[in-house]
Amino acid sequence: MQQLVFPVLLLLGVFIFGTVGFFILGGGKWSLFDCAYTTSITLTTVGFGEILEDFGRNGRLFAMVLMWSGMGVALYAVSTITGFVVERKFSRILRERKMEKSIAALRDHFIVCGGGHTAVNVLRELITSKRSCVCIELKPERIEWIASQFEGLYYIQGDATEEDVLLRAGIERASGVLAVLYEDSHNLLITVQARYINPEIKIVVRCHENNLADKFYRAGANYIVNPSFIGGMRMASEMIRPHAVSFLDRMLRGNDAIRVEEVTIGERSRWIGHSLREIDIQRRTGLIAVSLKRPEDPEFTYNPSQDEVLTPQSVIVVIGNPEQISNLRRFCAEEGDDRSVL
Repeated sequence: MQQLVFPVLLLLGVFIFGTVGFFILGGGKWSLFDCAYTTSITLTTVGFGEILEDFGRNGRLFAMVLMWSGMGVALYAVSTITGFVVERKFSRILRERKMEKSIAALRDHFIVCGGGHTAVNVLRELITSKRSCVCIELKPERIEWIASQFEGLYYIQGDATEEDVLLRAGIERASGVLAVLYEDSHNLLITVQARYINPEIKIVVRCHENNLADKFYRAGANYIVNPSFIGGMRMASEMIRPHAVSFLDRMLRGNDAIRVEEVTIGERSRWIGHSLREIDIQRRTGLIAVSLKRPEDPEFTYNPSQDEVLTPQSVIVVIGNPEQISNLRRFCAEEGDDRSVL
């Protein structure tokens, strides 16, 4: 915007110069409005004719000077402003095309539908935990603000309830979608379309009305989050277990990015059939399994024994930083037929 300030001020200066000049030449017999009007038709080269009485030789001479100088300034100002608008629009189009190409290459990413306060917090957590994500938001001013907050964020300006917008975000290749629009009906529509396009995708939705929970589950949602319910639980927890809440807050908001994370044992992992003691996760990654869940068990096993044996699709819950979590993911994804522990 700064490059527009000079030509606009220059054009304004010429207009003021012409208005004041005509007023002085008229000796007060011409009103400022008439002088401004004469300056306008002179600068714009409309040429309605002289409306000032007793214009005279000096008036015409001044008008000639104003025409030539003003025309140059006006052309400069118009070309600069036009160039700025066209360049900005062209630059935006190129940026959007480049971004869509980058989004088309994403795999197993997360799609955040919405750009409100809740969505911003979701994006911050995903980015902090080093997850690839795409934000879909309809309002351009929200898109600009979010893009300024998260460098390198992928985003699409559009209506997240429309199927083609979800497809542009790569929903058929995504690992999960988070519907955090304000209206429950919009989140429900996103849920239906996401489940239809990608039957395997994980869907988390925000729902304000508890009586709609069953509809969301029937539509295909995996998890439902009610902000009012969570807010009430948080307030009660602050009262009765403040230290536990403080621990979780520091873990979620701290600069060291310590997180509670889950890692799944792959179908061909070389660690299937081995106990936690045998694979020694702590020595290899610096992490301790705080919980374990096998696919056949309905409940988690908290503080699991070292004798617990891993099965395909077992989920290990740990607390650690992104680098440790990444090492554990690679460790659990290692494939092999020999099942021997190195």
